[in-house]
Amino acid sequence: MISAVLLAAAIPGVFWAGDPAAATELRSAGVERIYAPPAQNEAWQKQGIRVLPETELKGFTAVPPPKTQMRADVAAATSIPWVDANGWRYNRGLQRAFYSSLPRGSAALAAAEAHAYGVDAVVAPDAADLPAFRAMVAFLAKAGGQRLPVMANIGVMDDGSPTLGEVLNLLGRRNLLYRVLKESEKENAKGLDLVVRVGSKEFPAEAAQNPNDFAARVREKLTDEKRLLRIYNSYTVIGHLTGAGSKARLYLLNYGRNPAKDVHLRILGSYARVHVMDSTDPSLQHTDFSLHRGGTEFTIPAIQTYTIIDLEK
Repeated sequence: MISAVLLAAAIPGVFWAGDPAAATELRSAGVERIYAPPAQNEAWQKQGIRVLPETELKGFTAVPPPKTQMRADVAAATSIPWVDANGWRYNRGLQRAFYSSLPRGSAALAAAEAHAYGVDAVVAPDAADLPAFRAMVAFLAKAGGQRLPVMANIGVMDDGSPTLGEVLNLLGRRNLLYRVLKESEKENAKGLDLVVRVGSKEFPAEAAQNPNDFAARVREKLTDEKRLLRIYNSYTVIGHLTGAGSKARLYLLNYGRNPAKDVHLRILGSYARVHVMDSTDPSLQHTDFSLHRGGTEFTIPAIQTYTIIDLEK
């Protein structure tokens, strides 16, 4: 059975300071927690909805909006999308997030991001985003499924530094699946293919000053053959892989403004069954399925915002 905590984390709460009448449909979409300023209490009561006080948000940590930016590529005379994602914060231990300053167009992605990493989140959507946000919440409620353990074969020792946060961010953007380890958790490194410690001979501290190069060094040490997840044809799709025994669930988030087309995936391990669920296209199916050299490969024709893939051996 799924615990009440995990169910709560599946559907984000909402902070709404605007007209209550505009947000009453959130309840029907599956939102159970609505936070509002005290001055709005009477207006909400007239709508027949009990809201939570804004003060209860003190236990949540504000996180930046998920998005992409265009940055010059130092290796070429082009620009590449730079993904601003919060997955590294959640992998590092943040469990309660408040998306407090969301620009228009980002509320649905924020809800999906929190869902993918299983964190308890509160989202403050722009009024124009309410329809897209409601649709995303309805999808999250239907997706269901038990939260499986995170799959990772890289361990990163956490030294508590801001620099390590940048390193984790770049590992996530390259879809190098890692688990953050504390010094007291050395025994949890068993079974990992690679353990990264900033300041070691293999990963000197000065190398971490350039997180992009550091992430490339980690990939080289791991080798592509051992990567649990490889994503082709997209700079903006980030995956979060979970699994246990014969089952796995892959969460795919597209941080780009446009749909990611023909996204080809390779997942280490042989999975006979693949089931695709997409937040915008209920009819979406995978193509080009094959089992090749110990991995499962297939293509997703388009990822608009959020796609969940269940796999079974």
